[in-house]
Amino acid sequence: MTDNLKLGQEQLRNTCDAGALGFETTAELESLTQVIGQDRAVRAIEFGVDISSSGFNLFLAGAPGTGRKTILRRLLAAASSGRPTPPDVAYVHNFADPDTPRVLVMPAGKGARLRDDLKELVADLQELIPKAFDGKAYEEQQRTTGEKFQEKKQELIDSLEAEAAERGFEVKSTPMGFRTIPMRDDKPLTQEEYQDMPEEEREDLDSRMEDLQAHIREVMSEVKGVDQALREELRDLNRQVAMNVLGTLMLDIARGYRDLDDVSEHLRQLEQDVLENIEQFKPQEEPSLPIPGLKMPKQEADLNRYTVNLVVDNGASDGAPVVIESNPTYANLVGHIERRAQFGALLTDFTMIRAGSLGKANGGYLVLDIEDVLRNPFTYEALKRALVNKEVRVEDNAERYGLFPAATLRPEAMPLDVKVCLIGNPRYYHLLFAYDEVFREIFKVKADFDYQVDRDAEALSRFGPFVARLVEKEDLLPFHASGVAALLDESSRFVEDQQKLSLRFGELNDLIREAAYWAKEDEAEIVEARHVEQAVVEAEFRASLTKERVQELIQRDVLMVDTEGGKAGQINGLAVHMLGDYLFGRPTRITCAAFLGREGVINIERRVRMSHSTHDKGVLILQGFLGERFAQNQPLTLSASITFEQSYSEIAGDSASSTELYVLLSALAQVPIKQGIAVTGSVNQRGEVQAIGGVNHKIEGYFEICAQRGLTGEQGVMIPRANMQNLMLRSAVVDAVAAGQFHIWAVDHVDEGIEVLTGVPAGERDDDGKWSEGTINYLVRERLAALGKQLMTWSKGTQESSPEMVQPHEVGDEPPSPPKPPEGPPE
Repeated sequence: MTDNLKLGQEQLRNTCDAGALGFETTAELESLTQVIGQDRAVRAIEFGVDISSSGFNLFLAGAPGTGRKTILRRLLAAASSGRPTPPDVAYVHNFADPDTPRVLVMPAGKGARLRDDLKELVADLQELIPKAFDGKAYEEQQRTTGEKFQEKKQELIDSLEAEAAERGFEVKSTPMGFRTIPMRDDKPLTQEEYQDMPEEEREDLDSRMEDLQAHIREVMSEVKGVDQALREELRDLNRQVAMNVLGTLMLDIARGYRDLDDVSEHLRQLEQDVLENIEQFKPQEEPSLPIPGLKMPKQEADLNRYTVNLVVDNGASDGAPVVIESNPTYANLVGHIERRAQFGALLTDFTMIRAGSLGKANGGYLVLDIEDVLRNPFTYEALKRALVNKEVRVEDNAERYGLFPAATLRPEAMPLDVKVCLIGNPRYYHLLFAYDEVFREIFKVKADFDYQVDRDAEALSRFGPFVARLVEKEDLLPFHASGVAALLDESSRFVEDQQKLSLRFGELNDLIREAAYWAKEDEAEIVEARHVEQAVVEAEFRASLTKERVQELIQRDVLMVDTEGGKAGQINGLAVHMLGDYLFGRPTRITCAAFLGREGVINIERRVRMSHSTHDKGVLILQGFLGERFAQNQPLTLSASITFEQSYSEIAGDSASSTELYVLLSALAQVPIKQGIAVTGSVNQRGEVQAIGGVNHKIEGYFEICAQRGLTGEQGVMIPRANMQNLMLRSAVVDAVAAGQFHIWAVDHVDEGIEVLTGVPAGERDDDGKWSEGTINYLVRERLAALGKQLMTWSKGTQESSPEMVQPHEVGDEPPSPPKPPEGPPE
């Protein structure tokens, strides 16, 4: 008897009692502030956030929709408010090496202050220095200094002229220098007179001229020295005038940064540079061109080197920053250097350096999605390099990898102290941990997010406030307790477990929104259970086109599935199809043909390479079961082919292995299987039926086929008993079971299952090890013995008539070669 294997309606679904929730509508409840069911992940995050040791960055591993980002944001917001505000970071001109801008790290707020101070300094210098140089005192001092040195020059020239006159020469000043002219009788000596002079007089004249030229060179050197001294004194005068303006201004600025050595050093270098380039603050004359009417643009002085490029400004921040980078390209993560086009060239300077999210999160937390990090070239390596070196170096990625060897800036590295939180699927964590040694050294904290939680009193008490929070946040209609109870039942169905609730908050939130929508369409004031049910029905209708087309093919007998009668060697298996986020079950005919041979159980799908290794394993287990049960005293002699009829894609998984065993036993025993019963479940070599996945979709898929053809009261589905806890069936199935029109059987062993399917007991061994006569096991044992005897008889007869036998071969292998003809000439 198998009636004890049938499940009652109360076992098919765990229904929440709305009256036990303790409220009438969610309007009475306060919004949930706690986290549902992720205690392990929360503790891991709190630990990773609090620990300050190096390398303890976090990896949040879990499925999408489990609240990873929401929970992380909430915890980081709480942690960041209690941490000190990180410093400002700025880039400034490097006066010693302009291609290597310096980085300045200052307490929060001082970066903006320094930027404003230097901006005001430049403006003041542009205004005050021209005024200082336009004053009468400066002009008088400049004139006095010039006259003093002019007198010295004139004294030298007068002395030179007097010396030349004594030697009989006249010295004239020309653009090329001084020219010496021999004199006779106060007149210049002509060439003819020079030629008519005696040889001794000419040589004496030449000698005196050479001596005079040497003296002139000495005097010219002294004149240049006077000019140099004039320039230096004028430069000192300009520096003194500029210092009168600059000194006061710089003193006020430097006073505010005495405790910052790097800033103080930069201010000293800036002051020196201003004094050395004081001319740039004077009014610039427009350059003129020899072409009338054409003017060149006025060349403005480049004063950018005195400014501050504040790349990280934490002046307005309170606590540590939390940066969520949604597009972690290399430039967005590390930073980049901008360029501007000018006269056909791309120019840049330190003011065009831009910090990335690493720099902006410095001193705080950076949140990244691992898929986005791995998808963007160079980003993952840059992230590791920054965390290992504890610094961020903004540089051209193209130059770093030698793609464009153009000269550019090489800014100093920015010190880095950041806690990075990666979010992603657990498989990314496992792959990176296994294949990247650096990863395991810098991401030492793993926060595992579960996708389900126990359906206990604590979880139920938090579910109402969870709904209330979304209702309040998005201004939705309040939920009645019956609506919340329906949501709880759907939550259990999401995870296919009567004792669990789903933690995929994204799916739950969408269902809440859709139920609220249908309640509003119904002009209801609150969301009730019927609105939740309507949301489920409507969502399934939108996605079920493919399922309906498959069911239509079955109803039109294009896909052959019997739901009545009995046949040996034929059974209905159940499969689940996944189309994106939509699952549906459907029956598939599985057949078995047993015949004479030694090949054992033949998996046709494997022969034609249409099965996955997990399915192949399930079929091979059948051979082990038969051997363990029927081949203890003699070899197992049979050939039996098993296949999924009308299957045109790869078959994966072992959830049909028990189904294949049933159809194999039926084919061997020649006992018909009830076609109204579909089967699912895997099996081990000892015949124990094991749990499978997708049990609800499988049952409902077969139920819909039977309902469309008309329920007979003999139809149903047989499942593993271990899957009873996973049943969360739709009300249509539950109602049919309650009315006796459809049945669900739960079995632990194939012996129970074969009796349900055939109505014939599996049978037990007696004291002599023999099976009870008329049972399935007895019939199988007799059939195997008969096949063995027939094969032995056939083999003997074949060997007598033909010593060479054609051996069986696998599909896809080359067929065996025919026997070679005898050698020698033909008769």
